[in-house]
Amino acid sequence: MQLPSTQVTRAVIQRYARLRRRYAEDLGVRPLVLPNGSYFPDRFMADAASLERITRRMQAHAGMRDIPIRAEVIGSESAPASSHCTTGACGVPSSASSGKPRLIDDGKDGWRIQVPEAELRHPVALTTNLARSLAFIFLVETQNEGELLEPPVDVTADLIAVALGFGPLMLQGAYIYAKSCGGPQVASVTKINLGELAIAVALFAALDDHALAPALKELDATQRSALTEAQDLMRANRALLETLAADPLKIADGHFELEAPGSFLSNWMRRRRQSKTSDALDQANATMDLDEVEALLISMPPSSSAGRPRLKAST
Repeated sequence: MQLPSTQVTRAVIQRYARLRRRYAEDLGVRPLVLPNGSYFPDRFMADAASLERITRRMQAHAGMRDIPIRAEVIGSESAPASSHCTTGACGVPSSASSGKPRLIDDGKDGWRIQVPEAELRHPVALTTNLARSLAFIFLVETQNEGELLEPPVDVTADLIAVALGFGPLMLQGAYIYAKSCGGPQVASVTKINLGELAIAVALFAALDDHALAPALKELDATQRSALTEAQDLMRANRALLETLAADPLKIADGHFELEAPGSFLSNWMRRRRQSKTSDALDQANATMDLDEVEALLISMPPSSSAGRPRLKAST
């Protein structure tokens, strides 16, 4: 696995710096949420009750308990969206697999997250899309009057999901080995790709002093390889991290140097070993249908359609 080009890597770092500068107070200190029983102890039965429990659990991890949010399972004949939306964002993001709105703003009653029944069969897609939905809710709830969310909002939401602590879940959803008519392929339910997400997760962990070793143990091989490379990059750029923590605006404006980690030969050999392991494990895990997984990718609205805040996300 290779990280993006230097130009793209710098763009990810700058954008993350902008978000950290804008939302640091609202985000507070978030845990690095892992896809294991410590963070998700409830038994998942792929039903409405399980969906509600996992949503509550993720809402708590994100520090958003004070925002009324409920999740419901929808089918192809689900009832139409509520007509009393107050933010202008009630019809989006939508699920391509159902054609129904993903999020509905019920005004004072809070938010509804509508989850297609098919998504319950794919825990990785489910948790990734819940993370992205919670990120969008966070963005709208903390939005100042007249403020526009940085476009593309899909990208902003993905990075905010990382900042809320859901980085490992996002990494899993960014690279799903799936079946298709032409053989095994890779699908994704994130907007930005695996390498870009890995950089953001490594930034989050380094800035908030989270050890990545537990996350590396939980991730699939390809995701683990990407995050390891991103971690090496952060270790080689201590000055960048110190500046980002103290003066994110300076980093957001691009005033930083990006040092390459380690030697070319050692990094190339390590990536080659990890690539072989990754390919073998990915082949063994090719159990999902490509078209079905890609249909679960939700689309966020343009920045101009997001509304004013009602509640604040808790710290």
